[in-house]
Amino acid sequence: MNPVTPPQSAIILPTSPTQSKNSFVYGVTLGNEITDDLLKSWACLFNSNYGIWGSKVGTISKFTKPGEPVKMNSSRLRAQCVSSPEKTLLVTCFQVDTTATLPDQLIGYAFGTVWDYSPSGDPANCDSVSWVTQLVVDKSVRKCYIVTQLLQTLKYHSLFKSIKAVGLISSHPTACNALAKYASAKVYDIDLTFIWDHAEAILAFSSISYLRTAQLKGSVFQADCDDGAISSVFTLFYIDHTEPLEALEQYKAMGSVGLG
Repeated sequence: MNPVTPPQSAIILPTSPTQSKNSFVYGVTLGNEITDDLLKSWACLFNSNYGIWGSKVGTISKFTKPGEPVKMNSSRLRAQCVSSPEKTLLVTCFQVDTTATLPDQLIGYAFGTVWDYSPSGDPANCDSVSWVTQLVVDKSVRKCYIVTQLLQTLKYHSLFKSIKAVGLISSHPTACNALAKYASAKVYDIDLTFIWDHAEAILAFSSISYLRTAQLKGSVFQADCDDGAISSVFTLFYIDHTEPLEALEQYKAMGSVGLG
């Protein structure tokens, strides 16, 4: 496999004073410029850092087992995240050794897609929505605001300028918090009425297959919901939630998390 290098027109930000010999370099690649070699590198990062399968994964596949890493090959990554190349962006983060003694290392990425949806159901009256279809950061450099910067880089690209809403499906509160920052909101004070009004239409118009078939769950959508869920979806993706739940407890200690 050929090494992957950061885009030439990258944004360079320092990591922290304690890591002054390194810089984080952010770059943007348009969907129709994403090659198979690039996707193989992103798939390697995903396979090593995304998470592990939960206890119920055996109910959907005999080839996956609880506790094993969640893995995805490059062809599936393209199908899920680059199904509409002309409306897709890939934002990457590389760790660059400014002393030039170590090779550049891919440590994070985010895929974002834009599509039109109709709040009224009338295709002639549409708004635009952006969706973060996948977000991965290397375990060794978490809590360095990389997720936040990946989404902010996505936000200021011209493709995302005219959107009316932004969304993400994630079990990790850190990802949800970073998306709230994208929208200049707080994860403790998200507008649930807007979600109730628009989520179904937004997902129904999605170009991403797993989003179109996702089942909306929680008290926002179900009058008889009593399991503590507020705004969530059921996707048949049985990932282990140990780490996200530990992070959720830290957020709860700072205030009420509006998503449940």
